[in-house]
Amino acid sequence: MKIKEKALHSFLIEVRHKYDYDFENYNYSTLIRRIEIHCIKLNINTFYLYTQNVLNSREIFDEMFSHFSINVTEFFREPKQMKIFKDEIVPYLKTFPYLKIWCAGCSIGMESYSLSILLEECGITNKYQIYATDFNNKVLEHAKTGLYDIPNFEEASFNYKMSGGEYNFIDYFIKKGKFYQIKKRLKEKILYFNHNLVTDSIINNFQLIICKNVVIYFNKDLKDTILKKFNESLVPHGFMILGNSEFLPTEFTNSMKLYNEKSKVYQKRC
Repeated sequence: MKIKEKALHSFLIEVRHKYDYDFENYNYSTLIRRIEIHCIKLNINTFYLYTQNVLNSREIFDEMFSHFSINVTEFFREPKQMKIFKDEIVPYLKTFPYLKIWCAGCSIGMESYSLSILLEECGITNKYQIYATDFNNKVLEHAKTGLYDIPNFEEASFNYKMSGGEYNFIDYFIKKGKFYQIKKRLKEKILYFNHNLVTDSIINNFQLIICKNVVIYFNKDLKDTILKKFNESLVPHGFMILGNSEFLPTEFTNSMKLYNEKSKVYQKRC
């Protein structure tokens, strides 16, 4: 089955009109790959039949929506970057009387809880709030529970140590059968809510915005729009952390400077 970009674009317009979700500025190559996987699951062999199924069934649309969502995450993802956050950025953030942190595209919450753990270890307990957002309500509900099946706890513990963790990673959890639940004091510092980076307005006055490996799924125009939103949402000298496979376009150099090239950490200019 071959999906032409023109046909995909027409389909995405229909999806926006029917379900009020806008995927038109996503990377089309990525969407095509995910549609092809979904078609195999549904045993559908033509794109036209697929479009009719999606447009006439909320259940099938919800399946497609899940395929389009970016839910790749882990505890202490990119630990070298997290080590820089703990050793270099947090000491500066501690100079603020209160911290607002935006974890955009938070998925099931592992990265937002990782931030909370490191902030606690740095002595910041009662003067910060993490706003963790995603446009997928299903993953947000999972994140709110703080309940995880961690098949490779040894790897997660290793990433925690590589991020500058000083204690035992498992001590931040309560064992519940086959699952681990993040402790209540860490959950209480994170506010999870639905926010669509494509269509929703900015959220203001953050000292830190972290959004890893999300904008790589958008075309250049949408990527620039979202990065502009992040820039406008930061206070002067605030930090933005992107994924290791992402970069800030050159047109942002007047407003943002590269704080650490290897770890894709940027700082807003005054």
